Amino acid sequence: MSGGTDSSVTAMLLKKKGYEVIGVSLWFWNSPNEDSNKQELPGFIVDAQELAKKLSIEHHVIDARDEFKELVIGQFLQEYLNGRTPSPCIHCNPNLKWRLLLDKADQLGAEYIATGHYIQILEEEGIFYIHKGNDPAKDQSYFLWNLNQEILSRTLTPLGTFTKSEVREMATDFGYKKVATKKESMGICFLDGMDYRDFLKQEVSDVDEKIGKGKIVDTEGKELGWHEGYPYYTIGQKRGLELNEKAGLMVSRIDAENNTLILEKRDQLNRKSFNVSDYYFYNIKDINSLEITTVVRGLGLNPEGYSKLTIIDDKLLEVELENPAWAIAPGQPVAFYIGAKLIGGGFAE
Repeated sequence: MSGGTDSSVTAMLLKKKGYEVIGVSLWFWNSPNEDSNKQELPGFIVDAQELAKKLSIEHHVIDARDEFKELVIGQFLQEYLNGRTPSPCIHCNPNLKWRLLLDKADQLGAEYIATGHYIQILEEEGIFYIHKGNDPAKDQSYFLWNLNQEILSRTLTPLGTFTKSEVREMATDFGYKKVATKKESMGICFLDGMDYRDFLKQEVSDVDEKIGKGKIVDTEGKELGWHEGYPYYTIGQKRGLELNEKAGLMVSRIDAENNTLILEKRDQLNRKSFNVSDYYFYNIKDINSLEITTVVRGLGLNPEGYSKLTIIDDKLLEVELENPAWAIAPGQPVAFYIGAKLIGGGFAE
C-alpha cells in the first residue's frame, strides 16, 4: 500500500470480494531533501496507515531503506559509471519488492500478495504469464518480465481489467473521494523529480574529479569537441555537447574506459539487430514463435513488426527486427510479447 489510488482501490476490491486483507507499505527511501537517517514515517505511509484503519485492516511497514540503497540505488549509480543506461525498477521488483512481500506473506501465513499494477496474470498449461492490462496508458508489464513463477503464482492484480478512470470512479463509489483524486507518481521513485545527473553528483561526491571532461569523436576518430563526463549522457542525446561546429550529430556510443563519446547522424542510430543479455523466459519454447514483438523504451520509438530471437549462449541472445529500432542504449530493459502476453525479456547490449 503506497497510499495512492491504485493500491488503495486494490485493497478495497479484495476486501469486497471476501479476502482477509493485510496492508503492507514498503519504506525504500527518504526524499532527497530529507535526512537519510530520519525515522519519522513519510507521508505516503501515513496515508496508507490511515486508509487501513478506515478499512479495518491490519497494516505493516517494512523499513528496507538500507537494502534499497545497496541493491537498487547502488546498481543504478554503477550502471551510469559503466557507461550504461539503467532501469532500477527491473532490479527492484524481483530482488527486493516482491521478495520482501513474499517473505512477509509467509511470516503472516498469507496465501497471496496483491499489488495495484495494471496487469493480468493468467495461467496457460501450468505456466503463469503476465498479460498487458486493459488500460494501454497504464500497462506496466514491461518492467516485470523477470518475475519468476513462484511470484506470479501467488500474486493478485485486480486492476488489470480496469482503466485508470474506472479505478478513480470505484474509489469515489467506495466513499473515498480523496483517494480518487490522488496525484499520479511519475518517474523513478527515489529521484523525486530530480535529474539523474544531479542525483549522481549528490551520491558520488567526487564523480567530476574522478572522471572529468572527455573527448567527443566521430566514428573515424576525428575530434569534434568536449563533454562534461560520460555518465551524464545516454544514446541519442544531443544536449550538453560542446562541439567545435554544428554537425547534426548525437551520441551513438559511450566509451566509458576512455571517457569518450562517439557521435553519428540520427538515422545511423537505427538498429535492425542487437544482442540481449541475462535473458529470462517463462517458457523457452516461446522464442520460436513467428509473432514476437519487441519493446525497448527510451528516447526512441518501439520498433514495429515482428522479431526473430536466436540464442547465442546461456547469457546472450540475438534479436533481429523486421523494422529498425532507434537509439537502443546498453542497459535498457527489453521485453518480448506475443500479442498482449509477456513471454520474457533481458537487457540491451
